[in-house]
Parts: sequence; structure tokens; C-alpha cells
Amino acid sequence: MSSGIYTAMMGARAQEHALETVNNNLANVNTPGFKRQATMFREIHNDVTGMDSPLQGPDIHAPVRFLPDDRIAGVMEERFTHFDQGPLRQTTNPFDLAIEGDGFFTLQGADGPVYTRNGAFTLQPDGTLTSNTGAPVLDEQGQSIRIPDTASQVSITPEGEIQVGAGTVAKLGIVRFDDPRLLERVGNSEWRVMSPQLQPQAMQAPNLHQGWLEGSNVNPVSTMTLMIKTSRLFELNSKIIQAYKQMDQGAVQEVARTV
Repeated sequence: MSSGIYTAMMGARAQEHALETVNNNLANVNTPGFKRQATMFREIHNDVTGMDSPLQGPDIHAPVRFLPDDRIAGVMEERFTHFDQGPLRQTTNPFDLAIEGDGFFTLQGADGPVYTRNGAFTLQPDGTLTSNTGAPVLDEQGQSIRIPDTASQVSITPEGEIQVGAGTVAKLGIVRFDDPRLLERVGNSEWRVMSPQLQPQAMQAPNLHQGWLEGSNVNPVSTMTLMIKTSRLFELNSKIIQAYKQMDQGAVQEVARTV
């Protein structure tokens, strides 16, 4: 079998992973607070000089492949998130909130707090403030927020204080992270802390906008262009694989005729 088929397989697999990421970005172009992802690949080198016996490959520094899987020279390392600011859109809904700059809202997840930039909140009949998925929004003390049902008008300051009339009923638990790239994505707009090196830090003066939402930071035009390009590269590698298979079949038939 020609070794070129493994190079084509590597290319097809890489484009398949990249296409999954691009499609997910495009599907969430209208999701508030969504942060686009990109795919990172790692090159694999199998060098015989790294084996136990140096006699197996003296003075050889180029990768030497032995098994079919070893000939796949690249694998997907991870998907990482771009946390740059999304555009702000006015909604006039008093429970729609957008953070300009650093910061995450804190929600009560199934296994602990989760963090989001999606400020499309809802007031439940019992006065509990929740996300659009039903998760309670937490205050700076880590408690769920309840707004009195007698409230006629609710105002939220840029610092996150929820005011009813002349009094403050709660302050939103808005936090920041030194390196948000270490957060683990648990939903298209939610993350959680998995690394002990990463701890949330309370923000005393976030830049909050009431009646606004932060949109996705996905550019639909460039993402659609990337999807078309990636799809064509995947198709090209698939055709190359088929061409190598036909070459191998032809070689087998030719050998059979000469025997």
C-alpha cells in the first residue's frame, strides 16, 4: 500500500475535526454570549533514535513509520476558545444584562457553580432570577437571587447591584479569571472551573449594561467562508484516498497477471 494514503487520511481527519468546530460556531452565531472556538493540532514524530536500542537507527533523524497508525503524523490537540468581546445589542428587557469587558455571571450548575456571558435572564413566578436554561443566578455570596414580587420596577447598576425602589436586594456575583482559556466548556455559553490553578476573582466594578445583550463573537461571513474552504479540503483528501486505493487495486491486478 502506498504511504501517501496515510498522509491523505491525516488531512481528511484534520479537516473533519475542523469542520465540526466551524459548524458549531456557525450554529451559535445568534446565541447570546457565545464564544467561538478554533481547533489546534499537534504533529507526531516517531523517530527510531528514541527507541531502546540505538543500533536500530544510528544517525537517523527523520520520522520512520512502522504501523499504519504511526503514519498519521498529526492529531487534534484541543479546541480552544476566543474570549474577545461580542457586539452589544439593546433589547429594553430589564432582565437582559450584558458585560462590557472582563467578567462572567455566576450560575448554579448541577455540580457546582458555572459561569456565563449570556445575560438573558428570566424572573420566575416565585421571584427567583434564572438563566434561559433555568439555572439560578447567584449573588456575590453564592446564593440564589430572589426579587420581591411587590417590585414595580427593577434597576440594575453598572456594578451589578439589583435595586428595587430605594433599596438594594442583591448584588450579582460577577467574577473574572486570570486565564479564562483554562475553563472547561459545559454548554455553548457556560463554563466551569476544572483546574485548581484557576480561581474566580470577584469584580467590584464590572461594566454592566441593563436592557442589553452581548451577542456571539462569531463573524458569520468569515465563518461561512471557512466552512466552505474546510469542506472542499476534506473532499479533496477523500478523493486522494480513493485514488490511492484504485492505484493499489491496479497494482495487485497487474501482479496477478504476471504470476
